[in-house]
Amino acid sequence: MARRIALGLGVAAVLVVSGCGSDTAEPSSAIASAVPEVSLVPFTPAESGDLSGTPLDKETLQRTVLTLSDLPADFDIVPDPVEDLGLAPAPSTSDSDKSTTDPAACAAVLAPISTQIPGSVASITKTFAGPDFTSIDQDSASFTDGATAATAFRTMQDILAGCAEYSGTDADGTTVSYRVGAGHQPSVGDASFSYRIITTSEGFTLVADVVVAAVGTTLTQLSATAPTPIAPDVLGSMAVTAAQRLIVPTP
Repeated sequence: MARRIALGLGVAAVLVVSGCGSDTAEPSSAIASAVPEVSLVPFTPAESGDLSGTPLDKETLQRTVLTLSDLPADFDIVPDPVEDLGLAPAPSTSDSDKSTTDPAACAAVLAPISTQIPGSVASITKTFAGPDFTSIDQDSASFTDGATAATAFRTMQDILAGCAEYSGTDADGTTVSYRVGAGHQPSVGDASFSYRIITTSEGFTLVADVVVAAVGTTLTQLSATAPTPIAPDVLGSMAVTAAQRLIVPTP
């Protein structure tokens, strides 16, 4: 299951029930555009071509991640519980965790690249939270060579192609439904593809627009989630920046 989106739905539900939200609240104008349509265009895989280059280590990947200055206003970094706060890793399973995904293979959709494709040389994840249930996530994974990176690029798309519609439950057992379709972002980096996920649970909907770009032997996945879609030019600008950082890592 797309756990980052499911988590957002859970937080949203809590805020609405507790009275911290409002039916009249409007999403941030910097990130919102039109209300999502009922139908989605089917996802069509993109070719990666020949990829080559030297894999990046974790320290270098950390320097390539987007910063607050690259994002719309009013976003903050969400600290990683383990790496930033020094907490113990959460157990991989829990008796109280009722999360499921049907079909099971669709649990990989929007998961970090390193989770979808094990065996990367190095990987990083970063999460930013914004107003009105908005979030921006970036994760990257570097692979040993171009052939391995191209296989990862193709495998991620194969997963999406088989998950046009799927369902599941979150950790509390609440039913969640997902619809996946094509994105409409221009190509960035050496190769890229984009897609959209519309997630619905108990009458609340979140839309995630995603770009996955390959630069050399590194893949980066950038997603923006909100009750209404991110403005295409905002996502496009962030995707260009993310790809450029991988070409010339920031010192």
